[in-house]
Amino acid sequence: MNGPARLGIAARPRFLGQAIVDAVDRWSNRLSGQRQHAERVLTQRSIYIVPSRPGLLYAVVLAAMLIASINYRLSLGYALTFLLAGMAIAGMLHTFRNLTRLRLRPGRAEPVFAGQIAEFSLQVENPTRFTRYAIHVQTPGMAKDEVFDLAPFAERIGSIALPTTRRGWQAIPRLTLRTRFPLGIWTAWAYWHPAMQVLVYPTPENPPTPLPEHHDARGDGDSRGHGQEDVAGIRPYQAGDPPRRIAWKALARTGGEHLLSKHLEGGARGDLALDWSTLPASLDAEARLSRLTRWVIDADAQGARFSLQLPGVSLPAAGGSEHRLACLQALAEAEI
Repeated sequence: MNGPARLGIAARPRFLGQAIVDAVDRWSNRLSGQRQHAERVLTQRSIYIVPSRPGLLYAVVLAAMLIASINYRLSLGYALTFLLAGMAIAGMLHTFRNLTRLRLRPGRAEPVFAGQIAEFSLQVENPTRFTRYAIHVQTPGMAKDEVFDLAPFAERIGSIALPTTRRGWQAIPRLTLRTRFPLGIWTAWAYWHPAMQVLVYPTPENPPTPLPEHHDARGDGDSRGHGQEDVAGIRPYQAGDPPRRIAWKALARTGGEHLLSKHLEGGARGDLALDWSTLPASLDAEARLSRLTRWVIDADAQGARFSLQLPGVSLPAAGGSEHRLACLQALAEAEI
């Protein structure tokens, strides 16, 4: 075994600029404590700047030019060296100015199901007369950086797409705004942890389990009797439709490849009772929530009234989009 491996030294080389960035990142984490901001204006105290990898190479070349000019007493070499050094200093000021005074505001995030991509909207405002170029926004979990330019006195609404893995409230991680404009030899960055979170619903069960039978209005039986409902029309089959509603005659007449279901109206269909306690004991907690989520979606798609019973939570029978959202939120926030 060689020496570096035995001592535990990383095999991948790290350059000085990246080491400084990592050190500042750790120091900023301890100092801020992941503090969230409803709105933030980037000031001189919140922006960091270090040489990039090309910037370090640029500095080495300038040092070599200066040494050669001293050894050979080249006045033109002095002039060129200090000219290039002055350009580097001017570039540092422009790189720093590309971020300063930007105003950052959090937007909103629509609820999603676990496993889907959550999109957080963010608003960036440039209150100055200087155009901002090539600003990168990045955070852990993003597939690629969000890159944009910002005109003077303009606003931009960006979107941060992050994967979701589990139900509940998911906060957006701390964002890093980074730029190397205009020369690429300096890296300036700032941190922003917006006060935003998204509600993640449980993953709907797939393949779906048929809905439980409707109970009559009195709650003392199911509504399987004939003549209680009238056929109002025919619609495409939806997952969870009872087999008795399949329109076999219409399917035979049309000769179609897809199943059709009868759309029923009238009669006392009663309410669906989606109850945690009636689910099979072989299902774990998350599997039960997944099945109830599917049932909530299917019951709402059929226009049925339904109630939801969870440990410590009871939502009475109702219908409509507001009731569906309330049930999905209860499933997402269930402490089981």
